[in-house]
Order: sequence, then structure tokens, then C-alpha cells
Amino acid sequence: MRKLATIQKVEFVKPIDGADRIEVVGIKGWECVTAKGDFKPGDMVIYFEVDSILLDHPLFEFMRPRKFKVKIIKLRGQISMGLVMPVSILKEFTKKKISLEVETDVSEILGVKKYDPQAEKELKQYKQNRKKLNFITSYMMSFQWFRHLRYQLGFETLRNFPYFLPKTDEERIENIPQVLQQWKDYFYISEKLDGMSLSACIYKENKWYSKSKFYVCSRNICLHKENNSEWWEVARKFGIERKLRSYGRNIAVQGEIIGKSIQGNVYKLKELDFYVFNVIDLNTSKRLNLIDKTKFCETYGFKMVPLLESEILLQDFTVNLLAEKANGKSVLGDTNREGLVFRSTINDHLSFKIISPIFLLGQKEEE
Repeated sequence: MRKLATIQKVEFVKPIDGADRIEVVGIKGWECVTAKGDFKPGDMVIYFEVDSILLDHPLFEFMRPRKFKVKIIKLRGQISMGLVMPVSILKEFTKKKISLEVETDVSEILGVKKYDPQAEKELKQYKQNRKKLNFITSYMMSFQWFRHLRYQLGFETLRNFPYFLPKTDEERIENIPQVLQQWKDYFYISEKLDGMSLSACIYKENKWYSKSKFYVCSRNICLHKENNSEWWEVARKFGIERKLRSYGRNIAVQGEIIGKSIQGNVYKLKELDFYVFNVIDLNTSKRLNLIDKTKFCETYGFKMVPLLESEILLQDFTVNLLAEKANGKSVLGDTNREGLVFRSTINDHLSFKIISPIFLLGQKEEE
């Protein structure tokens, strides 16, 4: 689960040209604008990621004009990616002693939620189809082995996301900047599309006696029953079940739905479309590499997300250079692309994303 508010250490502080009252504070790979003199290198702070929704609380009153949502903003020409506050605010929310180790998650303590329109759409699906679970069962669902057991016993609920299928959620490079020097593979770059994720698979629990089943999932829930949602509409439209069954073994595709009714239809499409970014062999839990994934998609009639570059070395880049590289027009239409996804050419499990600052500033606040 994404950590929205964490304990972090200030790595650097630098001035902003022409600004007397504000400066830049470095947190991992993020740069945030703060009041001059509020922080110094080495200080322990609370970092709130972009898209965090803060509580309506006196300490956050200054965020009311932004409806308590942490956004990317631009101040005196400097982009600010998040909010930094002193750790002392914790005492206003709890009397417990909180660990001040880097990466300690304080989201729950501070009541921070995530702004996530897709999750709201998923929640609507869940409420339409939910089956109430008792307290014990609800708690046990947090354990993978228990979800596995329920599948074997034939229980199917929206909360029971398939245990054999990873969720689609790339880490942002700003949270793991150290990998730019640690990962030595060649990487390829694909466009990150502004849409809604779909995972679909054919899975047979036991090769001797169980039947293979077709699963359709959003990012967080499994839609066991066919319905009129965008996820099932795409599955039907592109014959995903037929294509996956023809492969002849346990296999999954994960991709992005774009088009009408999705994220404002920035690509101006008349219908829904689907682009694959992951193909997973569920017998081995391995993602197919670029060559094998391309061959699979060509063979079974899937579109792949646009490939922009096939070989780069991460050591040639900094986070800021990657952010500049992420800016640009989408391959699919006259709109700013959301960002880029980087994957190892030989090991698709090594991957990260970076969101375009220009895309994030689409509804920018210049101050």
C-alpha cells in the first residue's frame, strides 16, 4: 500500500533564484518548496506525497484553498512536489511515541487519504456486488494464505483479489532514486497512458482436477461476475478470454483502458481501447521480457503500450533529467503524456515510473 505521509530526512536545502522567502528542500528524489529557514539538512520531517488528502484540521488550515489536497505547484519558477512539515505536528494527533526512523508510515495517524478517482469507481462496483464478511473473516483476508484457501474452497468476493496475480502499481523513481546507480541492466522506455488498469487471466488451480477460469480485475478488485463495467466491456470487445485460452497455459495480461468515460478521455477516442504493459506466466510468476512480450502480443492480437526507446542505461540520468525526459506529447493523441515507465530489457520485475511535471501541472497553480 502506498505510503502517503512518511518520516523522512532532509537531504539538502538550496536557494531559488530571485526568491527571498522560500527555498527548495530535498527529500529522497523529491524537491519541495518551503519557507526559508524552516528546515536544514539532516532534519527529520514528515513528507506528504502529491495526491494526499489531509484532514480538515487547524494545523492544515493553510491547505483549505486547495481543498486539503497536496498538489504539484510552481512557485517562482520552481516546481514543488509534495508538502514538508515538522515531525512535531504528530503530538497533535497522538500521545503515543512514534518512531522517527526514515520511511515510518504516519498516514493513518494523521488521517491522510489518497485522492484516487479510479478507486472511487472501483468502490462503486464493490458496493453494488459486495457480500458482508464477519469481523474475523474480514481480518483474515489480509493474509495471502487465507485468500488462497478461500479460492480453493470456492469463495469468490470482490475483496478476494487473486492471490496468484500481482496488482498493477509501479513505484515512482523519486522514492527509489538509488536504483539509478544500482541497476546495471539496459532498460526500455514505454509511455505511461492516462487511463484505468485492467488485469485479465486464465488460471487453472490444479492441472489434474480443477477447471481453468477466466478472471477480470480492476486495480484492486476482482469482478467475478460479468457486468456492464468498463473492465468487462473491454474483455468482451477484444475477446480477451478467447485469446488467453488459446495460449494453453496459465497466463495474464495487464494493461491500460483508455477512451470514452476514462480520465476525461484525453485521447479523444470514440470507444474504449486497451494497451498491454505486462504479460505474466502464472505458472512461474515471471513477467515476459520485452522480446517475448512483443511476440506474445503480436501472436494473440494485443496492442502494446507505445515503446519509445529500447535501450538506455540508468547511470546516464538523474531524477531531474528523467523528469525532463517524461515531458512531451503522447504517441496516441495531441495531449501531454502522463509520463514514462522504465523496465529492464531482461527482467521486467525491475521497473519504475516517472510522471511528467507538465502533465501534473495541467491544472497548475502558479504563485
